[in-house]
Parts: sequence; C-alpha cells; structure tokens
Amino acid sequence: MPIPERITMPGAPEPRDPSKKHFYISLIKSFIRIIAGGILAYTGYEFWAANDYTDIVISYSGYLMMFSGIAFVMAEILGIIEEL
Repeated sequence: MPIPERITMPGAPEPRDPSKKHFYISLIKSFIRIIAGGILAYTGYEFWAANDYTDIVISYSGYLMMFSGIAFVMAEILGIIEEL
C-alpha cells in the first residue's frame, strides 16, 4: 500500500496554496521596483540634461543614475521572467 503524500481529515477544510499569494505579492513588489527604477533613470536624465543650464558639473552623476535605474529595471524584468 503506497503512503499518501497528504493526509486529509474528513470534513476539514482544504488547505490554501500559499504559493499563489507569494507570487502575487512578488509581482506587486517587482512593479514597485520597476517604477522606482524608472524614476531613478528619469532623475538621472534630468541631472544629465541640466548640465547645459548650470555651472555645477552634475552630468557625470546624472549619467550614472540614469544607467543604474535602467539596470534596476532590467534586473526586475528578469526577476519577473524567472518567477513565471
């Protein structure tokens, strides 16, 4: 006689699958991170573009912020693909 993987009592409610809840929460967190990465990239672009209007050299930091925001967004997209 094979051993069952899961034993259920008659009349007991079926246990809920926590993986669906984890999956949806993970997707929400990923979308929030994508929005934050987009804001970081846009802010970096604004700093990079403001170099023409100010005497302060901020284009290098804006350039780095822009590409780090893009890298965060790309990493989150890969994370979503991994979850699927």
